[in-house]
Amino acid sequence: MTKRVSATLAICSIAALAAVVGLFLPARQSSTAAPAPAATTVEANTADPTAVAETQTVRIEDFAFGGTTTVSAGEQITVSNIDGAPHTMTGNDGSFDTGVLDGGSSATLTMPNAPGTYQYFCSLHPSMVSTITVQS
Repeated sequence: MTKRVSATLAICSIAALAAVVGLFLPARQSSTAAPAPAATTVEANTADPTAVAETQTVRIEDFAFGGTTTVSAGEQITVSNIDGAPHTMTGNDGSFDTGVLDGGSSATLTMPNAPGTYQYFCSLHPSMVSTITVQS
């Protein structure tokens, strides 16, 4: 009976460990994802995401957003994913979205024309959040 209890305990422990590990793995994006909103301009640049650009930059690094926090209405910004994991920069209101950026890639977004503070997040890692202020 002790062997049966030990085997059951071992199986339950492995299942619990697998469930906990699954909580920390990035979610996979469905192939039926909705396209980015029409007001967004996205241009992928996988050649060199660390290149210095004329536009302001938001860097995704160490599972956090850094860089540009204030832009002009309608301004283009570059979003560079420096992490090894894929990420997005998605406006909470849907006004902008890079789509999935694999590690080492970047995209160009056109910011909204309406002034205000816009909250955004990574759709693959929803705990990654930040804001960007659009000025007229």
